[in-house]
Amino acid sequence: MIAGIAVTLVGCAFLFALSIRRPQWGVIAVAGLIPFHGLLLVTPLSMSFWKEAAVLTVLLSGVFARRRTTDRVVPAPWLLPLVLLVPFGVISAVVVLGTGSFFPIKIAFFYVLLGLVAVLFPFTRRDKDLFVTVLLTAGIVSALYGIWQQFAGPYALADMGYEWNEQIRSAGPLLRSFGTFNQPFPFGLFLMLVIIVGAAAALAEPRRLRSTIYLAAFPVLTAGMILSVVRASYLGAAVGLVVIGVLVHRRFLGWLTVATIVALPVVAALAATVGTSVLATFTSSSSLEERGAHWSVNLPLILSQPLGQGLGTTGSAAARSVEGYDPAAPLYQPDSYYVKVLLELGPLGMAAYAAVVALMMISLVRIMRLTEDPFERGLAASAVAVTAAACVAAGFSTYLEIFPMDAYFWLLPAIAASTSPWVRDLVLAPAFPSRRSGTDAQRTESTTAEIPERNDASEKRAAKRASPDAE
Repeated sequence: MIAGIAVTLVGCAFLFALSIRRPQWGVIAVAGLIPFHGLLLVTPLSMSFWKEAAVLTVLLSGVFARRRTTDRVVPAPWLLPLVLLVPFGVISAVVVLGTGSFFPIKIAFFYVLLGLVAVLFPFTRRDKDLFVTVLLTAGIVSALYGIWQQFAGPYALADMGYEWNEQIRSAGPLLRSFGTFNQPFPFGLFLMLVIIVGAAAALAEPRRLRSTIYLAAFPVLTAGMILSVVRASYLGAAVGLVVIGVLVHRRFLGWLTVATIVALPVVAALAATVGTSVLATFTSSSSLEERGAHWSVNLPLILSQPLGQGLGTTGSAAARSVEGYDPAAPLYQPDSYYVKVLLELGPLGMAAYAAVVALMMISLVRIMRLTEDPFERGLAASAVAVTAAACVAAGFSTYLEIFPMDAYFWLLPAIAASTSPWVRDLVLAPAFPSRRSGTDAQRTESTTAEIPERNDASEKRAAKRASPDAE
């Protein structure tokens, strides 16, 4: 314990020195380190609290960091419903759980702070580029480690210090890879995120070395995600890639269609090779039927409690907060973040969450359409795609209770939304029309009409660069 505290203090000291120069660098460092939190399970160090310490260190450094003159701002209208949601959730937890409300509040809202730093200290294009590179690197390393776990086998992993039925899990005859995480769920969902963000970046800049590396690593990332046996990540990745195609790269939809057609006989051949028991692991509907049964049982409870039964009264948060918890009779695990929110915060809480997500996606789409730079436009589109994928995955998992997906959920939109004050004014104009004078409105309307033409021309140039026949 003492060694873990010492290592954490030293690490936070270095992180503070880095962040006080540029808090954006501290955010990127934390974003690159949190996927490797699960490796602590096979070390003698007891320092699971390091990630909270790191976030607070970056937040503290922002108080002392010198604000440099910048032409970057972050339009974040989704903060408005969040300002209402957080006190509502905190009050409900305190009223119901009293002193035991700390962990539910932390699980629900702590990593909003990381996104808040990115809002207060907007990312430049170079910061965004570095963030994508760090994210892709972490994804490739974690995927390779997850694939290696299949060759090592469960007994070797147990000898390393991983625990049965905690990290080491199976689905039918398959070992579920968990990579550098503590369970298969965050591993599969994190690779889903990396696949989506990496695809958007590669399509925006097809001739970059990073894009070539992504293309080469795509089978590795996909294999790692498949071996996690987290089916919500499969569906989320598919939805996210389609969203990218719809928003910025229509030709990409054709490539996805061709890839799907080619994949069908490959899947059929693999099914014939490995047997029906393995295929049944991926196609079985028993889990969904079980979830549907207990969701329908709890529907009357949702309807009878418009304010919910209190934040932290279900799921993993409840296990750490409710007095008298008996492991032999575990508390209800909703297996859907929508059901969890409806049970804990009621329809009003669900409406607040829906407003946060809707404003997040709408503002990002507007930023994307007003952005000329292909990379930044692609990153904004990938933030929309990841948020859409998260909404899909949340239907089959308690997504925002799964670390580090909760951190990335708040962080990625804040990073991608960094833009110029002029674009910020256009994005917020429908909600705040008084921000623009009449002269500014005439100027921006004429300029806005030119932006689709500029973006189309930019996409054509990118497609020409990607073409093997281009000179």
